[in-house]
Amino acid sequence: MIRVLIPIAEGSEELEAVTMIDLFRRADFAVTVAGLAAGPVRASRDTVIVPDARMDEAAGLSFDLIALPGGLPGARRLADSEVLAGLLRRQHDERRWLAAICAAPQVLARHGLLSGRRATSFPGALEGFDDIEVVDEPVVVDGHIVTSRGPGTAMDFALALIELCAGRDTHDRVEEGLQRPDSQRRAR
Repeated sequence: MIRVLIPIAEGSEELEAVTMIDLFRRADFAVTVAGLAAGPVRASRDTVIVPDARMDEAAGLSFDLIALPGGLPGARRLADSEVLAGLLRRQHDERRWLAAICAAPQVLARHGLLSGRRATSFPGALEGFDDIEVVDEPVVVDGHIVTSRGPGTAMDFALALIELCAGRDTHDRVEEGLQRPDSQRRAR
């Protein structure tokens, strides 16, 4: 079973977080939503999300994928977490999947994990990181790191991660259940 960690903080973008949680669970992934502290998390649009665990509880576990939702100030709070920084570095060193959407690619950038890579983000989120090739694409895969633009690309981002982690058949099964119009489905 694919094990996924979705870290969240006060001010995380709920559309991105919930889209990932939902689609990954449809793919039968074991999803752990971890908050930086105990208790419910108030997301960027005042939606309250109850995490499965605290980040320090997740720190000793191993994940196939760590996927970061964006949103401000959530992404900044995630970037400031030393516990999360350690998890991200270990994930990177072990060449396991890392993913970030919207403002969250700056979390990876702040910890040097996007150096020399192609990446995308919400416009301006990666300004000042001169060692990153910022591209204007909905989803960018560079090695074991996947980035995406924002709430409007959350479904494509999650589906791309499902395919990378579990294969095309799982991707197709999940996407079929979503009943997306053909114009929104990826070219086959």
